[in-house]
Amino acid sequence: MVGQEIAEVKTASPDPDGAVRLRLNGLTTTPLDLHAVALTNISLDVRAREIVGIAGVAGEGQSELSRRCRGDADGARRDQDRRRRLRRKGVVARRRAGAAFVPEERLGHAAAPDLTLAENVVLTGWATQDLLRGGFVAMDVARSAASRVIEAFDVRAGGVEAEARTLSGGNLQKFVVGREIQREPGVLVVNQPTWGGRRAAATIRQALLDLAARGAAVLVISQDLDELFEIADRIAVIHKGELSAPLETARATREEIGLLMAGAGTAHAA
Repeated sequence: MVGQEIAEVKTASPDPDGAVRLRLNGLTTTPLDLHAVALTNISLDVRAREIVGIAGVAGEGQSELSRRCRGDADGARRDQDRRRRLRRKGVVARRRAGAAFVPEERLGHAAAPDLTLAENVVLTGWATQDLLRGGFVAMDVARSAASRVIEAFDVRAGGVEAEARTLSGGNLQKFVVGREIQREPGVLVVNQPTWGGRRAAATIRQALLDLAARGAAVLVISQDLDELFEIADRIAVIHKGELSAPLETARATREEIGLLMAGAGTAHAA
């Protein structure tokens, strides 16, 4: 943005011996509709203190991969901290096992437009935070949680009672990402974290790096190659529903990633 100074993010070193917190093992799906992409034998490990980026041209299977990770449809995931197989568990069970998710559709999926920010905290936090008491929603707790997100992520909004639809794209993105990060998840899967929010990009990217530094495994699906080169420790490419073997970002080139995005040399990840 003209006249705005963009802050640089500060990266941390990954732990090559970190425990595997997110595992996709031979994930294969059939399309749910005519516009969906089938996923073919996708395998990937994401370790504690690591950010793995998924690059790709739009419509190559990113949405389907994100949905399977969330548990919106059958997928494969293992949370090794709890030694619990979650292959056919839904999103609530996955959240309770320590995972958090940020879908690409901010309004209508990640947030309900006509609900307040405090009420939007309840949407994903009711199952894992102290938000239910005797069958009733503890709105005082929800308002406190929303207030912490607003302060920590510099969300420009008219307070916790502001409706989600009144926020700008960047501020809504900061709120949605912050809402999930404040839970301190062991696994975070985020799809297109900074779409439409250039002013929010540095804040969001630094928050993802900080979460990984605290021990989380972070999977970032993004069409912004510069973003992935800035924050990811390894980058894999999805093309026609197949996932390449991840490359170490420090040794990868944009040409290599670009060729994989074009379908040249795509190989399944080991």
